[in-house]
Amino acid sequence: MVEMGLTDSALPVVVAVLAVAVFVLVAVGWPHPRRRGLRITVRALQALLLNALVLVLAGVLMNDQYLFYVSWADLLSSGPEQAGHAVTAGDAAAGGRVHLGNGLRGPTAATLPALPSPGQREQSYTVTGAGSGLTGQVIVLLPKGYDPTQAKTYPVIESLSGYPGTPRSNFHGFALDTTFQDLVDRHTIRAPIIVMPQINTPNSLDTECVNAPGKTGLQTETWLAKDVPDWAAKHFRVALQRSSWAAMGFSYGGWCAAMLAMHHPNTFGAAMSLMGYFRPEFGPAYDPLTRGVGNYDLAHLARTTPPPVSLWLMASKDDPTAYPQLVSFLKSVRSPMAVTSVVLRTGGHRVDTIPPVLPGMLSWLRSALPGFTP
Repeated sequence: MVEMGLTDSALPVVVAVLAVAVFVLVAVGWPHPRRRGLRITVRALQALLLNALVLVLAGVLMNDQYLFYVSWADLLSSGPEQAGHAVTAGDAAAGGRVHLGNGLRGPTAATLPALPSPGQREQSYTVTGAGSGLTGQVIVLLPKGYDPTQAKTYPVIESLSGYPGTPRSNFHGFALDTTFQDLVDRHTIRAPIIVMPQINTPNSLDTECVNAPGKTGLQTETWLAKDVPDWAAKHFRVALQRSSWAAMGFSYGGWCAAMLAMHHPNTFGAAMSLMGYFRPEFGPAYDPLTRGVGNYDLAHLARTTPPPVSLWLMASKDDPTAYPQLVSFLKSVRSPMAVTSVVLRTGGHRVDTIPPVLPGMLSWLRSALPGFTP
């Protein structure tokens, strides 16, 4: 007997057929026991089974699309296993030692704009980008004890969600407030300001963070790489050096983070890509790059024109998108880039694999960028 895999194309068909069969039984009222109590029990069990099958079908279809779990063993296991680290070419501190000038501008006024929620760590804004013309939500998580009246400056992490997602997705999925604060309290890393912008504008469109060709196309890369950092520099006490700026993200956000750092090394000294990929993966509703991905092929960029940035990359071996692209990308890396990779034996493509690796990731960030050293 051949075992049906979790991602086999036949699985949703089988579940759907079972759901239809149970629905027919409910509709025709079969079986029909004579005893009223038994009849009610049968109907109740059929209704419960039908609802369960519908939920299972929805879960199977979502898993087929996003590959949260890639096998029955992955679904039933207690958690992913970490296989270790592999450091590839380049200077491990390339993002911090190379001086490329400054891609950011600080506040022009003597004082910063007032916080919308004074005394709170989480601040929410609606921002319109001067360069892109796009408008989106930006959530900012401030360090404990942040005081805008003081001259003390902080490093910045621009945190990018997956798709579908919102600016708060990484905040909740990674427990950013408690994870970072624990490491700050233990003097593992310098307290950062975490900026979480809306990654898609409009929010329902998978833009892959690229700039569409032409004057009227969506300029999402400009929004994330120029508008949001410039806005943050004018509203918060941030360090302006590239050695104090990093991007991070999960899945689609991981691709965007790596792309932003490699395309904009004047602003970002490092990026952390968690289960990200290395070329845009457009959906059927939107693909502005009709003549090939060009400079958005990060493996080609790393091989031919490597920028002086440090990347931390993570994937699981059973992720059919992130892992093969990671292997290919690592073979392309040339100095002055530096890449550290973490590979999990299992884990599929889901966010619950992330929290266990965050302490190691942030320790790496401290060594890669001097702006994050306590």
